[in-house]
Amino acid sequence: MAFAGKWVFEKNEKMKEFAVAAGAPPEKVDQMIDVPITVECTRDGDYYLMSFTGPKNKTVVQKFKPDEPFTEEIGPFGKTRVAIAKVEGDKMAIRGVKEGEAVEKREVIGDEMIFTFVKPGIPFVAKRYLKRA
Repeated sequence: MAFAGKWVFEKNEKMKEFAVAAGAPPEKVDQMIDVPITVECTRDGDYYLMSFTGPKNKTVVQKFKPDEPFTEEIGPFGKTRVAIAKVEGDKMAIRGVKEGEAVEKREVIGDEMIFTFVKPGIPFVAKRYLKRA
């Protein structure tokens, strides 16, 4: 599995602008920008587990089976949504089931995992880069 292992934050592109345009609470936007997160990815049978650990050791775990709805926590926004993950080799897309929700694409290229965020109505994309630890 291309995603397996531990990944460490490297840099962001347009994350603050994207979060504001997507409706994130202004007082929480800075909590998600340039924070030293780590992501640990494992697989348990058909299920993927992705643990996101941020400042103050707060951990958010996503556990999902591809092509089946699951509930995910949206980082520092304090919200949840129902989403579906599609996995194809070294690429993954997580899409909210409600129309108009953001799509998060994850791709492994060499020793880098790139998260790309897009949302209808927002005229640009945001990216988060992580390096394999």
